[in-house]
Amino acid sequence: QDVSRFVAISQYYGRTMAGRLGLPADQIAVVPNGINLDGFDRAAEPPPRTIGFLARLTPLKGPHHLVEAFILLRSQGRCPGVCLKIAGAQTGADLPYVQQLQSRIAAAGLTSEVEFLPNLERRAKQDFLRSLTVLSVPAAGEAFGLYVLEALACGVPVVLPADGAFPELLAATNGGVLYEPSGAGALAD
Repeated sequence: QDVSRFVAISQYYGRTMAGRLGLPADQIAVVPNGINLDGFDRAAEPPPRTIGFLARLTPLKGPHHLVEAFILLRSQGRCPGVCLKIAGAQTGADLPYVQQLQSRIAAAGLTSEVEFLPNLERRAKQDFLRSLTVLSVPAAGEAFGLYVLEALACGVPVVLPADGAFPELLAATNGGVLYEPSGAGALAD
């Protein structure tokens, strides 16, 4: 009762928090996130066929879904020569999970086709984005996803689950495609 107006970063998150807090919809204003565009530009040359991931290296952001989709693409010969780059914040607590991802990739015989780039600084992150053909972060229930804006600012389209704030982000930008989050096969398709 002490707050006259709340600010949400997406319609999805506004609806979610209104429901959780029992707020009327008119008490929430939506102001989407933005980024400082300095240094975000397109690659001078088209990058080789590379799928990228850029978010915290935790199960909540879904890199395991992308790893499984990548393994499908390569094992079925659907995208010969495509490689995978996985970047994002990594803490000591995330290391066992990252090692599980690396073990899964090794078991598929694709270690040389996957690169892990934890804890990139701003310039390195921009270079990373310019090295991609497409970015995919298969996170469920994402409130926004600044990485979407960062990828699009570098001219990199995105493939995202039709969940959370992603549908409204792609409706506003036309910067990629959505898939039904029903497993690695749907993402690979």
